[in-house]
Amino acid sequence: MIATTSEPVDSATIKVLIIENDNHAGQALVDGLKESNMNIAWAMSGAAGIALQKVFSPDVLLLDLNLPDRTGIDVVNYVAQQAKCGLIIVSDLADVAERIIALELGADDYVPKPPPLRELAARIRAVSRRVKLRAPAPAERNKPPLTQAGTLTIDPTRHAVHSANGGRIAVTSAEFLAIKALIDARGEPVSRSRLSEAALNHPWEYEDRSIDQLVYNLRRKLLAAEDATPIISVRGAGYLIPRD
Repeated sequence: MIATTSEPVDSATIKVLIIENDNHAGQALVDGLKESNMNIAWAMSGAAGIALQKVFSPDVLLLDLNLPDRTGIDVVNYVAQQAKCGLIIVSDLADVAERIIALELGADDYVPKPPPLRELAARIRAVSRRVKLRAPAPAERNKPPLTQAGTLTIDPTRHAVHSANGGRIAVTSAEFLAIKALIDARGEPVSRSRLSEAALNHPWEYEDRSIDQLVYNLRRKLLAAEDATPIISVRGAGYLIPRD
């Protein structure tokens, strides 16, 4: 089944694609997000969702990981590699480890079921803004300057991170935002709370290990890159990237 809204939609309205195989849950998302003036398309399988994504061109995709025809991981990988939209996991896999895996795979956010619809709409808007920031500037003169810390260079226009030899370090959207927050701190420690707000767009809680896992993944990628400045832990203060 594939369903889309039929009402006239303003050009500035956020386009949201829902991939959800449960009829009750999918309809609740459609009805709730339409009240927030979003343009909604809904598919009930992974294959139908990928096909619809190509013609609907959503700003944000909401994905249930439990699909009838393929794993949610397949869809996450497709979106991360092929699509130009944001991705929010909406699933009943509430375990912290599962949430970390979803974020590591390239999702921009994770919301457990059933999501509070007003909060979900706010998260969709936040992810949509971040997706627009990933798009290249229309003219070179409007391109923000590159930023450096140690041997790392970030390109805000392309959401790219480069090591000393110019090689590009493949990072997810959340990882890029975390590195940017660390570099913008100019060598000062950045707390887990600030990193959670900047990279994951939600408040940090004491037992939440998402930021630690995010930094762990980044460290692995920096270690694999030639001459890349590492992320340093500062006891009781958070993390930092040295300026020199």
